[in-house]
Parts: sequence; structure tokens; C-alpha cells
Amino acid sequence: MTNHRYTQIIVPMDKYVQSLTPRGKVWVNVLEGSLTLALLTSLVFYVG
Repeated sequence: MTNHRYTQIIVPMDKYVQSLTPRGKVWVNVLEGSLTLALLTSLVFYVG
């Protein structure tokens, strides 16, 4: 059984990120980091 979500969503996104300039990749990493930080912060305040 194949995972169609992976082939339809993740693969095109990965190809797009690979084609970005180094500065664009930095912005993608900053965005991912800020979203992860927001998630962890919301978990801490929800549990606490």
C-alpha cells in the first residue's frame, strides 16, 4: 500500500525547497523554527 499523501504533498514541497536560493532556505528554516517554538510554548502553557 502506497502513501499517496507523501507523493502528492511532501515530494513537490521538498523539490521546491531544494530549488530555493540559500537565503530562501534560511527563511524556510526560520519559519519552521518559529512554528515549532510556538507549538512547544502552547504545550507548556496548556500543561502548566
